[in-house]
Amino acid sequence: MATVNRINDKTRVLITGITGFAGSFLAEHLLLQSDIDLHGLSRSETWPQHLPQHLLQVPLHTSTLLDESQLASLLSDINPDHIYHLAGFAQTGKSFSNQNDTWQGNLGSTQVLYQAIKKWGGKPRVVFVGSGLVYGSAQFDNEIKNEDSELLPESPYAASKAAADLLGYQVWKTDKIDIIRTRPFNHIGPRQSVDFAIASFAKQIAQIESSGNNPVIKTGPLSAFRDLTDVRDTVKAYAGLMLYGKPGEVYNIGSGKNFNIADALHLLVSLSKVGNIKIEETPADSYLIPPTKLIVGNKKLVSTLNWMPTINLETSLLDTLNYWRRILAS
Repeated sequence: MATVNRINDKTRVLITGITGFAGSFLAEHLLLQSDIDLHGLSRSETWPQHLPQHLLQVPLHTSTLLDESQLASLLSDINPDHIYHLAGFAQTGKSFSNQNDTWQGNLGSTQVLYQAIKKWGGKPRVVFVGSGLVYGSAQFDNEIKNEDSELLPESPYAASKAAADLLGYQVWKTDKIDIIRTRPFNHIGPRQSVDFAIASFAKQIAQIESSGNNPVIKTGPLSAFRDLTDVRDTVKAYAGLMLYGKPGEVYNIGSGKNFNIADALHLLVSLSKVGNIKIEETPADSYLIPPTKLIVGNKKLVSTLNWMPTINLETSLLDTLNYWRRILAS
């Protein structure tokens, strides 16, 4: 392994999961800072083709996050001051049928990372990216989920994230690693996988525009309410918490506003170049039960960073749609 030389005493930063949805946007945000020497960690040796070319300048290191000794050697070589841990298993729905991969990807890889940091002996600050799904559903309408709300995960994905979240607290407490935990809620934008609703809708619209075929969008139930924050605002919160967050603490990340998924889809359809798109919804068995609204309590984040979303829902939806238009055109 070649030795990585420190460049002019810049802050050395490592992002695990850098080639993913949020990881790539975090990398772009950090590249705007001249005092950052950025490195990425990925299971793949190459950058995905759909990512911007300027990201190719970021050194990409390979690790499965399964081998503690290999990762400790890599950390010793990179010598990061800051580590953003975004790598993991991201699909809630698929976590039910891929439970081993889910737990290994979220809890196992996080444990290996912390063990590798201890073996390496460095003193980095770590931002752990968890999930707002650790709280479960709202127990009553307009329930506010604050950082001290009970953890009631309802999927293997959420349970594995909750366990990794608590592991971060324990490692901070006993091993004195500066770990700042985050619980982001739904974030959307370009590059997101079609396993997620907004990206799926946008891709279907782009396919209808490009093919001229039957203008129908097929969806699951649309009655739910979600806090939809643009990924570019979310990663700014990660970067801010790296600098100003308190180790051992946990921070919710979300706008604090609810959007009905049906309304978001209709807004997305209104941005289409095709005027006769129809929506075919498969209703849930419990469609007679009114959906409860979960409110993200973000006061702790706002007071720490003075953070507020800067990208509104329409802009985020349009950027997502334009992304899929470009992907299909290429």
